[in-house]
Amino acid sequence: MNFGGWKLKPFTALTCQESFSPEDFVERLAWRSLGGNMDPETFDPSVLQEAFKQGIRDLQLLFEMTQKKCERLEMICREEETRHCQKVSELQDKNKASYATYKELDAQIGYVAMKVVHLGDLLESVNTPRSRAVEAQKLMKHFAEFLGPPEQQHGLASASVLHDPNKVRMASTLYLSRTLFSVLHRFSLRGLMHRNFWQSQSCHFWKQHYLVSLSSRVTQLAWTLSLTRGYSTCVDTFIDQSQMGAFLKKDLFADIVPLCERCEQIIEEVFTNPEQVMCKFVCNIYNGKLQFCLKIVLANLVCIDEFLISVLYKNTFCRTMQLSADLSKFKMGSDPAFLKKLTRQIFSKHLDPYLSIETHYLKDKCTSVLNRYYDSRNHHKRQFQFGGRDLQARLGGRSNINIAPTVENFGGETFLSEEVAINLLQESKLAFQRCQLLSKPTELPKSVAQLFEILLNSLCIEHMHYALEIGLRAIPVSDPKAEPEIYFFDTVRQCNSIFQLLEKQFNNSVAPLLLSTPEHSLCLQKKRDLTEQMEIKMDTGLDRSLAAVIGWVRGLLLAEQKKTDFKPEVEDVIETTKVALKVVKYLTKCIDKIRDSLDGTNVDAVLLELGMRFHRTIYEHIQTFQYSTVGE
Repeated sequence: MNFGGWKLKPFTALTCQESFSPEDFVERLAWRSLGGNMDPETFDPSVLQEAFKQGIRDLQLLFEMTQKKCERLEMICREEETRHCQKVSELQDKNKASYATYKELDAQIGYVAMKVVHLGDLLESVNTPRSRAVEAQKLMKHFAEFLGPPEQQHGLASASVLHDPNKVRMASTLYLSRTLFSVLHRFSLRGLMHRNFWQSQSCHFWKQHYLVSLSSRVTQLAWTLSLTRGYSTCVDTFIDQSQMGAFLKKDLFADIVPLCERCEQIIEEVFTNPEQVMCKFVCNIYNGKLQFCLKIVLANLVCIDEFLISVLYKNTFCRTMQLSADLSKFKMGSDPAFLKKLTRQIFSKHLDPYLSIETHYLKDKCTSVLNRYYDSRNHHKRQFQFGGRDLQARLGGRSNINIAPTVENFGGETFLSEEVAINLLQESKLAFQRCQLLSKPTELPKSVAQLFEILLNSLCIEHMHYALEIGLRAIPVSDPKAEPEIYFFDTVRQCNSIFQLLEKQFNNSVAPLLLSTPEHSLCLQKKRDLTEQMEIKMDTGLDRSLAAVIGWVRGLLLAEQKKTDFKPEVEDVIETTKVALKVVKYLTKCIDKIRDSLDGTNVDAVLLELGMRFHRTIYEHIQTFQYSTVGE
């Protein structure tokens, strides 16, 4: 079907789009009806009117077709809904029937179970008196042995049980019987004689056969003794005999794991509670040989450094922790922290004063590193008085009296060393590692915070802040008479490098130990405060450095620049003056140093400030000069 040159399909495609716009549709229809000719002189409104009418008819027809399609789809949906409702109703009926069947089966099962329980009670009521009668008969025979004279016991059946070493297991069972025990308690002397007899016989037999070989007889005796007090003697004998001649090497730690591996198999085969026996075996090694070795090693100490570094951390505690990790593969009860507790138990006497020893050791190390560095520079640290320098400089500039502070640049020495910073950070890193291993988990955050405070004091205050103070006092006054040499830029560069190293160590060594603790925020705040103090000093130093640079440029221009330099005798020939060349050369050197010392946005900020001050100085300076018509 054709409607004025338009087909119905494009209408459908256009109107079904999500981004359909009626305005765009009308514009497109008008453009097509006019053939793209939008010239006002040749415009024919009748053609456009006819196109709009035809478009309205086409849209009306499309609407009717779409409405019929929707009605058909709605009818299909209603039919599908009806079928689904019928199916759901059928499933509900089946579910009700299944539930009724389930209830019926449950009732039948309950009835059968009741009958079975009743039948079991009847059988038990018949069997229990018989078994009790048999046990009573056996008990009466054993009573006859205890109550009768010794010459009549040889004919009794129980005599072979209580006096035969090969039947000690049966005797132990009889001994632990509650009924028999109550009778033996009446005749305590005779019962004690029999009990001591078979216990001593069993223990003696077990010791002899264990030293010779392992057999089922040894295992049976161990099981028998587990019912009596002699079992602990059996375990102690095994532990003592197993360790005899086992520690022959100088390195005690190298013998412990192989010994435990050999004994584990024996313990599994012989004893009824292998986990408890293995636990006691390891505990005996720790509290015996290992602790004795620790006492010998610590008795030969001569200084705290040796105790902290060489012995406690490297040679003893670390190796003990590694030993505990190696022994964790053995089954020793349900406590996963048993070996850690055992390790801390034998080291508790030496770990209690650890933090005080560590803090003194770290302070001494940091002080030694700093003193060694300053001694190599032949420098003695000074005590500075803060404030007053700027006021003295201004008063000295306004008056003819020289009251400005003496500037001492120490030959360009910044008294900052990345090597010193690395040594301090390395010492503190080792201290953090020792603290993580040797401190109690509950005391670890506070201990790490104290060590970090020592690091901040040594590195930031004693080294970096001191160097910044020296750098500030080495900056020339704002109106120098000679070309100023600015060393403060080197100080800023080294401070930035050292602070990056400090930040890296904090993230790698300190922060993981303080996560989710109040000490983490406290350490961050201390580091932030020291950083802000250093930034204030660096800002002050940079401002003074720029003032010195611009002051020298201003003084040089006033002293050496002639007012006729920009109005030469020959108008066509204007050369750069010597003063300008000197200023440009000096500023170029300063700019290169700034770019080398600073990074990021700091370079742009300092160069912008330098440019603004230089522009102001040049602008004020050139206003006092005469110029040629072709002058710059």
